[in-house]
Amino acid sequence: MNITKTSVIFFSLVILTNSLSNSDVLASPVMETSKNDVCFIPCTTRYGEYECWFDCTHKRYHDGGCVNGRCCCKK
Repeated sequence: MNITKTSVIFFSLVILTNSLSNSDVLASPVMETSKNDVCFIPCTTRYGEYECWFDCTHKRYHDGGCVNGRCCCKK
């Protein structure tokens, strides 16, 4: 009986934690916007405008820059 009670509590805790977690974590790290073709890596103090632009042009995009905290590339 004690094992069943522990299992039910553990299962309930997992379900509660899963339902309260941020659902955006499961989303794809690549998002598209109307002005930009693709947005991916978050911009930080170490990964800024130049690094974003370099990665975009290296991936054969025409331009790139930080938009709303994310690196976005344009064709």
